[in-house]
Amino acid sequence: MKKILITGGKGQLAKTFKSIETNYMSFKFVIKSKQDLDITNHESLADEILQNNYDFIINCAAYTDVNKAEEFKDRAVSVNSNSVKQILELINGTNCKLIQFSSDYVFDGYKETEYNETDKVNPVNNYGYSKYLAEKHIINSTSQSTIIRTSWLFSEFNTNFVKKIIDLSKDQKQINVTNKEIGCPTYTLDLANFCMTLCEKNSHWKSEIFNYSNSGFTSRFKMAKKIKNILNFSCKILNSERKTNKDVLRPFNSRLSLNKIKSRFDIVPRDWEEALDICIKKI
Repeated sequence: MKKILITGGKGQLAKTFKSIETNYMSFKFVIKSKQDLDITNHESLADEILQNNYDFIINCAAYTDVNKAEEFKDRAVSVNSNSVKQILELINGTNCKLIQFSSDYVFDGYKETEYNETDKVNPVNNYGYSKYLAEKHIINSTSQSTIIRTSWLFSEFNTNFVKKIIDLSKDQKQINVTNKEIGCPTYTLDLANFCMTLCEKNSHWKSEIFNYSNSGFTSRFKMAKKIKNILNFSCKILNSERKTNKDVLRPFNSRLSLNKIKSRFDIVPRDWEEALDICIKKI
């Protein structure tokens, strides 16, 4: 039985892995929350990795608050980048493989078409920069690691864009949603299953990048309208172009090309609208 360490145990992605554990009986999932394993604590991280014979580490731990990352840049870099460097050093020379999640926010958003894995990165905020630094560590490492760039995660767990819109729709007559962001929503269930596909193949790993999201793209505004329509809420979704001083610069277009996973693994992720409908039925 292959053993997988999954960090960030209280986050929506790690909770998704927990929900599919019984579908992968040839793997043992060891899920650790921050309270169990603080990945920024080198001693604790070393003890966990060196004392256990893990076949894979799926690093779901992350600092994901884009706004706060501007104020607490060092903390974002510590969690999203420095800890990844430490993991790489600890697994170097072993058979343990790392799956690290990166973000569409490593791009500046000025490209008019989809971003592929080889496009030049140019993050426009500290969160994106911290994820870019982690990518650099992996690409420069000799450890067996894979980067999955993903975007706009949603699930039935924790707080995310979908659940925020649902909660607001229950209490408010109208919601203002930006039309200044276009991207690819990703259902964590589909992302987790893709990760397990990589683990099941378990051969010819090298430091490389894969984009993964659900198929298709949308704007935050149109996604909010879709959520409202699925649930038949009466509140109005208004198209907002207004920015506040608290708003952090985000890429306008962060669409991800899925051509690489389609050609490499013959995987075509389901459309984001289908995935959204399935997710909402579980909430």
